[in-house]
Amino acid sequence: MLSRVADNLYWMSRYLERAEHISRLIAVKLETMLEQSRDDADVSWRRVVAALSGDNIVLPGPIAPFQATQALAFDRSNPSSLIASINLARDNGRQVREQLSTEGWNWLSSIHLKLAPLNADAIWNDQPARAFRDLVDEFYALGGIAYSTTRHGEGWDFLQLGRYIERAQLITRLLDIHFGPSSRLFGQPNIFDWIILLRFCTGFEAYCKVYTASIRQDRIAEFLLFDPEFPHSVRFAVECLADALGRVGIGAPPARRALCERLAGKLKASVDFGHIGELMSGSIDTFLASISTQCNSIHNAVYAAYIAYGAEAVL
Repeated sequence: MLSRVADNLYWMSRYLERAEHISRLIAVKLETMLEQSRDDADVSWRRVVAALSGDNIVLPGPIAPFQATQALAFDRSNPSSLIASINLARDNGRQVREQLSTEGWNWLSSIHLKLAPLNADAIWNDQPARAFRDLVDEFYALGGIAYSTTRHGEGWDFLQLGRYIERAQLITRLLDIHFGPSSRLFGQPNIFDWIILLRFCTGFEAYCKVYTASIRQDRIAEFLLFDPEFPHSVRFAVECLADALGRVGIGAPPARRALCERLAGKLKASVDFGHIGELMSGSIDTFLASISTQCNSIHNAVYAAYIAYGAEAVL
C-alpha cells in the first residue's frame, strides 16, 4: 500500500472516532443537564470542555451550555471541534476514494452535508440533545457499513489502527479529568457525575451487568481501564490497536516493524497486568499519562516505519 493512502485512511479513521466521541459527550451532557443543579451542571460542562478541547478553548466564568456547544461542535476555527473533525475526515476520505466502498463514502458525505450548514442557533430551540444523539447513531451506522462493505485487507488495518489509537487517547483523557491531576480543578465528582462518565463511554448498562448498580469510584476506573470485553475500555482499545498493528506491513523488513511491535507489546502488557488497587492508592495519574505517552510513541513509530520514511529506509 502507498504510504500516502495509508496516511489518509489512518487519519480519516482518527477524525471519525473523534467526531463520534464529541457528539456523544455533548448529547449526554445536554440530556442530563436538567437533572443537576446549576453549579453541578457548570462543573460538569467544564469537564466536557477540558476533555474535548485541551488548550484550544478558554471559556471564562460560568459555562453557558449554548456557548460550549457552539465552541465544541460548530466552531470552524477550532481544529478540535466536531465540524472540523468531519471536514478533515471527508477530505482524507476523498483523497483515497478508491479505497472506500460506495456505500461508506455516500454515508460519510451525507453526514458532512447535514452538518455543513448547522450551528448552535439552528438546533438549540428544537431538542439539541436529540440532534447530537441522532448524529451518534449516524456514526454507528457508518461503522457498520464500513465493516460490511469494505475489504478487510491492509487498508482496513490502518482504519482500525487509527480508530483505536484515537479511542485509547480520548478515553484516557476523559479518565484523567475524573481521576488524575486534572480532576483537582473540578472538585470531587458526586455519584451522578460517575453515572455521567459511564454514559459518556456508552458504559452504564454494561457496567451494571458486571458490578450491578453499585456506583463506586474504584470499580468505574477498573471497568473503563481494564475490562477486556467492553469496546470503550482502554484495554479493549489497546488490544485492538495491537492486533491491527500486528497485521500492518507484514511484508516490511523486520527492522522497520520491530519498534512498532515492541511499543505495542509494552502498552498491551501495561493494561493487561495493571491492578486497580495499586492505581487507586495514588499512581493512577502516572498510569494515565503513561498510556497517552505510549500511544503517541506508537503513532510516531508507525509514521517512521510506514508513512513518512525516506527512500533510503527501503533501499
